[in-house]
Amino acid sequence: MTFEPLETECTPAAGDERELHYLVSDLHLPIGGGAVMHRLDALLATVREKGHRARLFVLGDLFDVYVSPAQMRVDVWRRVADGLAGAVRAGVLVHVMVGNRDFLLGPEFEAVSGAKLVHGGLTCRLAGRRALLLHGDELCTRDEPYQRAKRWLRHPATRLLARQLPLRAALWAAGRARRKSASVIAMGDQTRFDPVAEALDRAVARAGAELLVFGHIHRPAAGLRGDLAYRILPAFDDDGVHLVVDGARIGYQRVTADGRIEPVADFPERTFA
Repeated sequence: MTFEPLETECTPAAGDERELHYLVSDLHLPIGGGAVMHRLDALLATVREKGHRARLFVLGDLFDVYVSPAQMRVDVWRRVADGLAGAVRAGVLVHVMVGNRDFLLGPEFEAVSGAKLVHGGLTCRLAGRRALLLHGDELCTRDEPYQRAKRWLRHPATRLLARQLPLRAALWAAGRARRKSASVIAMGDQTRFDPVAEALDRAVARAGAELLVFGHIHRPAAGLRGDLAYRILPAFDDDGVHLVVDGARIGYQRVTADGRIEPVADFPERTFA
């Protein structure tokens, strides 16, 4: 059964019977891969070892930019897809949610990676709770310029045109868009990028969720809002931090620069206005 809180279609995720669940968001992998790619490789190695016991959720912005299917043949895009494919071959269930930077990911990514691509949100069970997983941009309803742009950018006609661009043109257009976005973000009232309490409550109520997990805002937090538990994921490219659910236990972990996995203390609570 699907539903659409805040115009985001949410579907059930397979694999609720599995014991281990890894959740990561906002990797923003650049063309060269760099330190972020090394940390992702280490995380994927850990997940592969768990095999059929595990599933991996990427909650959006896996790539810093994705426009054209031609990208899937080269550089970091192919390397990441191949890495995910290795996890899938080991028996891991992999769900990759599109974000605001890579919403043009398409079937070519699924074909190479073996991952299930998600153009919306997911419902599932985590730690014995009904969970709602989102990228998080749909909760930031005060960011009106972005919400307006999102509608026409994700229109089928716009998507079709963008995905027909050759690689060089696609990367040029994406770079220009990222520079413009960065300048807009730097200006004006920064609270417009915060999740809005009303939007959060509507989404959670529609899903009947007891746990909400999202990223996008790059400001991690953990806590309770009434009976709702929430976890806001940090940007993985900052420090390799991700969320692990092992049975009833929920905790953050970090992939260190040398590839080790270590626990991280919970982040502080936050308020939603």
